[in-house]
Amino acid sequence: MDFSGFEFSQNALNTFRSCPKKFGYKYIQGLNWKKEDDEEYYRSMKYGLEFHLMCERYFSGIPVGKFTGSKEYEKFDQWLEKVKKAVSIYEDREYLPEYGLSIKIDEESRLTVKYDLAVIYRENGQLSIDIWDWKTENRKLKYNDLEKRMQSIVYMAVAYEAIPKIYGNGKEKARVRMYYYQPEYYSEPIELTYSEEKFENDKIKIKGIINEIKKSDFEEKNLKSCKYCEFNMLCNRNNVDEEAYEEY
Repeated sequence: MDFSGFEFSQNALNTFRSCPKKFGYKYIQGLNWKKEDDEEYYRSMKYGLEFHLMCERYFSGIPVGKFTGSKEYEKFDQWLEKVKKAVSIYEDREYLPEYGLSIKIDEESRLTVKYDLAVIYRENGQLSIDIWDWKTENRKLKYNDLEKRMQSIVYMAVAYEAIPKIYGNGKEKARVRMYYYQPEYYSEPIELTYSEEKFENDKIKIKGIINEIKKSDFEEKNLKSCKYCEFNMLCNRNNVDEEAYEEY
């Protein structure tokens, strides 16, 4: 498989870790199947995207307006007020909503991210980077889960390596923090900190997964993931054994 020009993302790495065969369908064959009988899943996705758009407009200096006529969306106004309190606006800071960034992994491919919001500034002379991620799912997130999440690993590693080259001299070490904010549950965000040691470990982990992907034939499948996979019927043709469902 030729990966020239391929852009890896935290979603791609997560997909491969959950099931190589699913990665093959999505990223090699380019299949995009909707999950059957899961309207709630797509409603939730649309709901989250619309709140992200609301935040993007606010941090871009575009009038946001008010949501009216739908009780489901009325909470967006309350949520945005919480976001405003959580992320103060200062004149000496740069606010970059929906900020895309990528780094070179090897001669063939790159690792790419898109931050809901990146805030870049200097604090006591040090380059500082705050990464914000808005979460709208109805399941309360926990610090320990977020710290191990591939999103956290990839997002902070890319910021740590790339942003000092853009906003600094390329040699100084930046202070990186990531904030997950669920306005439904929290008045304060969940904060993750970063270090040179974490960066070195994360870089090894990321490169290791990418090397596995490049060596894979994408035939191996993880039955534990089948119940929650849109390619289940295509992949298995029949229902997965009940035992596999129970083990998940």
